[in-house]
Amino acid sequence: MPTTVSIILPARDSGAYLKRCIDSVIGQKSADWELLIINDGSTDDTCDIARTYAEEDHRITLHDSPGRGVSAARNHGLDLACGSYVCFVDSDDYLDPEFLSELTGMMGKDNADIAQCSFFYAHDDGTVIPNNEAVSGLYDDHEGILKAYFSGMIGKINLACWGKMYSRELVKDIRFDETLTIQEDAFFTFECCMRSSKIVCSDIALYYYYKNPGSVMNRPFDGSKMQYFTVLDRELDACRDDEVITWMILHRKMITALDLTSEIVRDGSGGEYLGQLRDIALTASDEIEKNAELGAKTRSKLFLLRRFPSAYYGLLRSKHK
Repeated sequence: MPTTVSIILPARDSGAYLKRCIDSVIGQKSADWELLIINDGSTDDTCDIARTYAEEDHRITLHDSPGRGVSAARNHGLDLACGSYVCFVDSDDYLDPEFLSELTGMMGKDNADIAQCSFFYAHDDGTVIPNNEAVSGLYDDHEGILKAYFSGMIGKINLACWGKMYSRELVKDIRFDETLTIQEDAFFTFECCMRSSKIVCSDIALYYYYKNPGSVMNRPFDGSKMQYFTVLDRELDACRDDEVITWMILHRKMITALDLTSEIVRDGSGGEYLGQLRDIALTASDEIEKNAELGAKTRSKLFLLRRFPSAYYGLLRSKHK
């Protein structure tokens, strides 16, 4: 009998968190799954931990993708997956016991290509904070799906590949871009949205996203974060024929540039990118203003950034003191 769900878990030096993650898979109310642990060149006890679990449970297997990065590890998992559905879990995250049963139920009930749940932000001190932007919804037309994806900085359909279940038929020839070191899952999710005919979302939080202070997203600014715009420009190229979606992508691009500007000023590093970010924010805002009004707060930021950039940066510095 074929497996229902293939769970892909990329792991690199994850010994501190891996047991919690694997235990949350074993603790699922639904037992019809396979767990593909993809070791990405670990130098700690990650492999030993994974191997012990694999020896005790035939549903768990360990595979090597040595030092090629998280995108290559996920792609390796996709190549190995045998389930009717596929989902991803990061090694420092963990799942609610009903994650699989709820998402497989959503997939079957609505004959969806993707099912998404909400998530908690999990912290080292044990506190968990729900994602308050989550909404329940069913999106069953191309523009509606893209509007939901670009509806905010997280979006009604959020950017992450985790916290979702995918039809394996949908992702059979979609892969992560191994040249990206950031936002690789956002572009994967975008490509899935482009090909989906139905996506169902729940506001029930069933995934625990660990706020790892050492993760790429939480490290001080470095040039790799400019890959946000590589992804956004690819999305723009794919959606230029749709004026509404183009506006939404440009808005995300503008806000991202403003947010990264604030991050640079806060961290005191990456100042060489301030001019480039200013150009990105202002160019995007000029295109947006042709079709829609911006909010008063955003207009004030852009006015200062355009006319008095030094004063704008000074205000940001005072804010972060």
